[in-house]
Amino acid sequence: MPQVKRKTVFTAEPMQIERIQELVRRGSYRTASEFLRQAIDEKLARLRRDRLAEQVARYCQDGHAVEDDGFIAEQAQEAPQ
Repeated sequence: MPQVKRKTVFTAEPMQIERIQELVRRGSYRTASEFLRQAIDEKLARLRRDRLAEQVARYCQDGHAVEDDGFIAEQAQEAPQ
């Protein structure tokens, strides 16, 4: 089942639009929308990673890392690169 896309309007600086249009002209992206979708996906993934890192840091600050030292090492070995 194809995913339904919705339209929305973004406001950006003229220089940002020019840079995106240049990438489209060079063939790096098919459309400005494709560029924006990818940029949004990358930002959302980064926010997810940052949030997880903050949660792990709080967990470790609370002293739980000592009891989970072996588990953390295993997870680090299994993490996809």
